Amino acid sequence: MSKKIILLGWIIIFSTNVFADAAKNPCYQYYPNIPGELLLENDKVVVQKFVFPPGVWEGIHSHPPDQLYIHLKGGEWTVKYGTKTYPSQYSQTGSVGWYGPVPLSAQHESVNSGDEPIELIWVTLKQGCLQKNSDLLNE
Repeated sequence: MSKKIILLGWIIIFSTNVFADAAKNPCYQYYPNIPGELLLENDKVVVQKFVFPPGVWEGIHSHPPDQLYIHLKGGEWTVKYGTKTYPSQYSQTGSVGWYGPVPLSAQHESVNSGDEPIELIWVTLKQGCLQKNSDLLNE
């Protein structure tokens, strides 16, 4: 019984630290329903990898400014902003693109609407991310 309590305690501490790190660093990409892996962080960039299983909505989230995405494994996406759902679009393996800021108020989320997992890398430039957040705080 006491081993279960200790294990539960460690799980709570670990999950709290993961969420706290995402909340502390405005340059991290965070999805409520999709865990990510931090591959690299230095004074210039944050690099994260996400695997999106078929049929799982990411959850409403924001995007920091100045993000580059790389589809390691492409697939079909369906996107929502608020109550409006947009038709599915296919992203090819190896496709690369630039993504600007999306505020949480946009109520943005996506789902892998295909049959295979999608693997995606986000590279967030810290200069734009930290400057944008600083500008918002000073407004």
